[in-house]
Amino acid sequence: MAEEKTQAFEETKWWIDRGPVKEREKPAEPVKGIIEKWAYELLKNYNQDQAAKNLVDINAKLLNGLSAAAGEWGYYSLGIGTYPPERLGKIKSALPLPAGARGVIVDAGYSVRVIITGEPVGERYIDINFTEAPSLDHWVNGQLVEERVYSNVGEALKRIRAELPRYFIPPEKS
Repeated sequence: MAEEKTQAFEETKWWIDRGPVKEREKPAEPVKGIIEKWAYELLKNYNQDQAAKNLVDINAKLLNGLSAAAGEWGYYSLGIGTYPPERLGKIKSALPLPAGARGVIVDAGYSVRVIITGEPVGERYIDINFTEAPSLDHWVNGQLVEERVYSNVGEALKRIRAELPRYFIPPEKS
């Protein structure tokens, strides 16, 4: 009878560490498929801070290379397709550039990013990603100061249009 109790106790304490880590049995690693291996390798050393810095650097390069004058739109293609022209036209017409502002369209084929900046170029800008769940990032002097997510493109255009001028007014003037 005592032997049964000991065995039952042994079976229930499977979760207790029994000895130094080096001596413990390591569970077998699950077999990974092609997609899992690819995702693991892609994200193995992912650094979110570096990714954010890279995004800011890309935006700065795009804005510094922007040849559009105030009131004009520039265009940059990532070379992986073309965003539907009628949808792009809808976005541009729904976002009239505020006085002194200029914009650049970054075309990724399946989605589009719109970056709008005031004067001086790159000091204050918004970066809008038009995907299934559009988002807006507001940057001031290289710092992210506001993020918004919208349920769809229509909602994003309606709300952003109403608030667009405020993104380019320095706080002391608002």
